[in-house]
Amino acid sequence: MMSDTKGPILYVLVIGFHHKKGCQVEFSFPPLVPESPNECPAGWKYLPTLALPDGSHNFDEDTVFFHLPSLTQPRKTVYGISCYRQIPVEKLKNKTADITRGTVQKSVCVLSTVPLFGYIQVKMTLITHAYFDEGDFSKVSLLEDTYHHLNSVLLQNDLHAQTYVGLSLRDFIMHWKHKAVLLFKLMLLEKRVIFHKSPVHDLCSTVLCLLSLFPDMIEKGLDKSACVRLSRPMSPMPNFSDDDITPEASPRHQSKDIKIEFVEAPSKEYEKSTPEKNTSSTELGVEITESTEEEITKEISENGNNEKSQNSKEQNETESCNNWIQLAQLKNETCGFPLKIFHQGYLCLPYLSLPYMDLLNDVNVRGYVVGATNVLFKQKRQLFDILVDIDTAKIECQDLELRKHLHLTTEDLRFADFIVKHVSEEKHDVFLDGVGWEGGDEWIRTQFKIYLLCLLRTSLLQDDCKEFEHFNSNFISAWKDTFNYKMWSGIDYPTILEVNPGHPFSGQLSVADMKLRFSHTMQNTEGGRKLNQAMVSTGRAVATTSKAVGGAISQAKGAFSNWWSNLLVSPDPANASTIDVLNDTNIKPDGVDNKNNQIEVTNGFLINEIETNTEKIVDHKPGEVHLV
Repeated sequence: MMSDTKGPILYVLVIGFHHKKGCQVEFSFPPLVPESPNECPAGWKYLPTLALPDGSHNFDEDTVFFHLPSLTQPRKTVYGISCYRQIPVEKLKNKTADITRGTVQKSVCVLSTVPLFGYIQVKMTLITHAYFDEGDFSKVSLLEDTYHHLNSVLLQNDLHAQTYVGLSLRDFIMHWKHKAVLLFKLMLLEKRVIFHKSPVHDLCSTVLCLLSLFPDMIEKGLDKSACVRLSRPMSPMPNFSDDDITPEASPRHQSKDIKIEFVEAPSKEYEKSTPEKNTSSTELGVEITESTEEEITKEISENGNNEKSQNSKEQNETESCNNWIQLAQLKNETCGFPLKIFHQGYLCLPYLSLPYMDLLNDVNVRGYVVGATNVLFKQKRQLFDILVDIDTAKIECQDLELRKHLHLTTEDLRFADFIVKHVSEEKHDVFLDGVGWEGGDEWIRTQFKIYLLCLLRTSLLQDDCKEFEHFNSNFISAWKDTFNYKMWSGIDYPTILEVNPGHPFSGQLSVADMKLRFSHTMQNTEGGRKLNQAMVSTGRAVATTSKAVGGAISQAKGAFSNWWSNLLVSPDPANASTIDVLNDTNIKPDGVDNKNNQIEVTNGFLINEIETNTEKIVDHKPGEVHLV
């Protein structure tokens, strides 16, 4: 296989749909397989199914982003950007014998070593249109020129600022609202997550927008996102020898006290997890072997000194600051960013086609973030811990314990509400309309960076401290058992000590918090839907009988009691009743007397009688909370 290694663009391809052979390579520059123009290398056997995705025939044009493992470097990912078009055959000037249908479907695809998805897409969309408008697919000089031009541009210019082209975080926040924080925290737990949507471009953009909330994740954190050494040879993936791969550290999930170990290809048969039971990380495919102390510290030693200085931490804590501007300006690399989430068999595949489904079951694939358009990915529930339906903004969770970890605290909801309000505000600046700082994409990324900094700093405190509860102590406990946290905590990052521990939106409970929790619960939980139904029933009873029916009032009170409990504590998974709810609970918190929080239901509306001296948060500004 030949490729030009001088530039970041490896290949420019044309993928077509053949009525008998299916998706296949029709052109490649440079050739993927010399003297075999329609073949793919064994390790990229199903590349055409990624470039011409499932369901693409339902759209005139679309774009797909995907990841492939490098064929030459075991620890590198190749980034695919494929622009699809479909036109009637009547528009062709040169109709070949293999065209037997009324439309022609093809993709022009670029394989790159740099993750400039949106930037390359903009250029390739124009090239694809020009290629189709020519009406003669045998004229490929335009594609060869594109290969040389892109390499020249990418080599001569610093395109760091172009990383987020086409990724609208404002649209992401407006679609997911408070659930954006939940998805952000979910990424840290390294679970098996499948995103589902069609068309494919919106699917891929959602996954990449979520990743862009993590500092330097897209720029530097995806190098190994498609790399895994499988336990058995598999045709869609390259098969490297032992000499090609140096073992990489793997965390042991079973115990918090055991450090990082190395993993070899296991000999035991993989036991698939089932949705009927909660599965441990071993059942999810992490096979652990004993190893020496030198092996345990090998990868950590390559990145920095594993010895932490407690005296240095205590000294720096006195000099920490809460200035959000200074926190935002902290250099990413000195804080340990990007976090090593997509390492050691934890994959990120913005789009995955059906032929790759078996890959997800391999014993050495311990988790993934996958985008899919095929409904079969949704139906095979044993494949995922979390299913994210983008169209409905619904997040399904099968593991009751995981639901407990993903519960959003009141402080998390304050943070989410702060983001949503600033993003949804209408701005009328004649010069900066839509691209201003506050509420803009860069502003959103900055807020999540500060949130993550505070979360990391707080995690260094003594276990079971009060500050853990503000981020959900169950979440922090689970996060500390992941590979990315063990890698981060195994290296000393003195800069993180400039951050004050604690949640940036901590504060006393207020009426505003109750309204916020109430709104979140009503919109996103089963309990909220029950309460809505109860209130509708009560309203009808009042309208027809001039008084509330006792049964309806009792039902509304029960639902509201659940919500009130949820405002103060994390949920107990033992009380959960549905698989698609992440913030529902039936717990009554200690020290809360629901008799003092009476409910009156009148014409379908709730009135909550609360103590008049409740402190109310009237404004949330970065770094400060005003109480009146």
